Amino acid sequence: MSYEPLTETAIAAYKEACSNWIRILKALREDNASLINRLAAALKETTRRSFIEEAEEFQLTMLDREESLILLRHEVGEQLEWLNKQPAGVPSPHAYDILKSDMEGMMQEYERLKVAFLVFIATEKV
Repeated sequence: MSYEPLTETAIAAYKEACSNWIRILKALREDNASLINRLAAALKETTRRSFIEEAEEFQLTMLDREESLILLRHEVGEQLEWLNKQPAGVPSPHAYDILKSDMEGMMQEYERLKVAFLVFIATEKV
C-alpha cells in the first residue's frame, strides 16, 4: 500500500486504465468460460485416456485462471474505488506499476494458455 499524490490528469488516466482493465478482465473471464465449455464438449466426444488426462490438466489450469482473474478484478476494482473517492490520508490499496504489471502478465499468461488449449483441441479434431 502506498500513498500516491496524483494530479487531476494522472487521476483521470489512472481511472481510465482501471476501467479498461476491468473490461479486459471481464472479456478474459467470458473467453475462459467459453474454453471450459468447449473442453466439456470435447470430453463428451472421446474416450481416449491420454486426451482425458491432458484435458483434466487444462480444466484445472482454466479453473485456476478463473480464480486469478476474479482476484485481479477485485484488486483493480478496489483501486478504482479509491481513485473515485481519494480519501484524505488513506493510501491507495495498490500501486499502479504493480497492477499494470499484473494485468500485462495475466493477459500474456492467458493468451499462452488459450493457444496451448486450441492446439490441444485441434490435434483431437473435436
